[in-house]
Amino acid sequence: MNDSDDIDGYPIVLAASSAEANDYDDNPFLAFICTFPKKISGHILKEHISNLDNNDDGTAKTTIYGLRKVESLLVDAFGKDSVVVTHYDNIHRFIGKKTKIFGISTMDPLGLAYVSTTYNSLIGFGGEALNASEFKRLIMHPSIKKYKPKVIVGGAGSWQISEANLQEKFGIDVLFQGEGEEDIVDVFKKLLNDENVQKYYNAKKPSRDKIPLIKNAACYGMVEITRGCGRGCQFCSPTNRTKYSFPLEHIMKEVEINIKSGTKSIFTVTEDIFLYKSKPGFIPNRKEIIKLYKTIASYPGVEHILLSHASFAPIIHDPKILDELTPILMEKTRWTPEISKLYKKRFISVEMGIETGSVRLMQKYMKGKALPFNVDNWPELVVQGMGVLNDYDWWPLCTIMTGQPDETEDDIIATLNLIDDLRNHNAKMFYTPVLFIPLKEAVLGNQHSTSLENLSELQWDVLSRCWRNNIDFWSPDNKWIYGPMFFFSHWFYARWKHGKKATLPMMHLAGFPVSYKIDKKCNPEYCQNNGNGIKEIIGQIKERIF
Repeated sequence: MNDSDDIDGYPIVLAASSAEANDYDDNPFLAFICTFPKKISGHILKEHISNLDNNDDGTAKTTIYGLRKVESLLVDAFGKDSVVVTHYDNIHRFIGKKTKIFGISTMDPLGLAYVSTTYNSLIGFGGEALNASEFKRLIMHPSIKKYKPKVIVGGAGSWQISEANLQEKFGIDVLFQGEGEEDIVDVFKKLLNDENVQKYYNAKKPSRDKIPLIKNAACYGMVEITRGCGRGCQFCSPTNRTKYSFPLEHIMKEVEINIKSGTKSIFTVTEDIFLYKSKPGFIPNRKEIIKLYKTIASYPGVEHILLSHASFAPIIHDPKILDELTPILMEKTRWTPEISKLYKKRFISVEMGIETGSVRLMQKYMKGKALPFNVDNWPELVVQGMGVLNDYDWWPLCTIMTGQPDETEDDIIATLNLIDDLRNHNAKMFYTPVLFIPLKEAVLGNQHSTSLENLSELQWDVLSRCWRNNIDFWSPDNKWIYGPMFFFSHWFYARWKHGKKATLPMMHLAGFPVSYKIDKKCNPEYCQNNGNGIKEIIGQIKERIF
């Protein structure tokens, strides 16, 4: 553009990267692929990244939920003619001479979150994660360079930029960390008036009555039903916030906003769907849970309901929740012809955290995760909870974390024992093993992160067993193809990069009859060493990509 192309623009322009501000045709699983190297994920998601939905005026039809909350706060403060939300390809239509602030919300700007760090490093080639690549493309947009508005970046991933010392390099005036309801308007006022603002701004915790309704649709039809968790897991930030359940009227107003925009799905955002309006002591409130989802499901235009997170303890305490909730959700489960060809019956999926089989680590870092039960029985609770879920055709996606601070061989073996026990109970589930990453707002935020280079062979075995189980359960017809294919394509890289400790995992992953021995004695109640070995490293990649 030259000077003759100058436009007035909007005082405040908001955006998110094309990787994050995307609903991927209402398929959240595709967003996971953004954690892969861009040469792989960029090819797979090319059509999605380059074709985001826009309104006729160039504004974003949908975008990430957090940005919609910020938009609402700013519109209320400065008026709708001063604030616009758009996507990358239309930024040039809105940033101009009158633009004072360009705001970005991001969840994973440098690919340093749990999943991105783990899977991008496991693949080992193809460049940085697509999330990181798309964020850099956004922050370096030509219109920003031309008009030089003040740049503010917030969202759950803003800490990554500070940790990497890239704030100045990216030309970011303010990094905003935390919830925005209390402080974000004041920060924008100061920036508009050219007043000084802390370069790294830690927001105060807001009162819940300040949380606004969104004014425009969010990706996937996202609607927040609770905020915070209160269980206090030290590796996580939302769990350390007091849990708050939104009133049903508030929730349904946001459902209406999403449906009116043309979306057919509603994604209920929460740290635990089973703790909506829970009673004291983390006792689930079945009546309110059922009322919530029945009301959402019956709203005209809602064809699908997507779930975010849940925990095991509430449905062990009251299995009747699933008895009443399952028929409601099963009818609203997205079931395409492609999925029906792979699986004979419908199932419900939700993200759940197992994290470890070690009672010692649970007592130290996640003591509240089992409430209202005692965490001393964590492995038994996981097995029992998985059984209850599977009985109702819930097949959860479960995280397993290795490399936690102070993790010992005994802790790792306890996790291996639990993985084997779930396998021997024919658990229907999907594992997402991840490496420990110190999140800024978490209690363990000052600890060292874990990388593949410093994993022990036992920790590699945790990754392997998880992904061997994924292949065996989710692609039984192809399990003898995936492992060997990636063994031959990836073996030399793994041997060069990670040494002998990565050689045996490759062979186990391929299904070769290689003996693998755990040198420590296992708890006989849980340890059933079936020689699965460290079969994760490549099977995970193949399973995810193809």
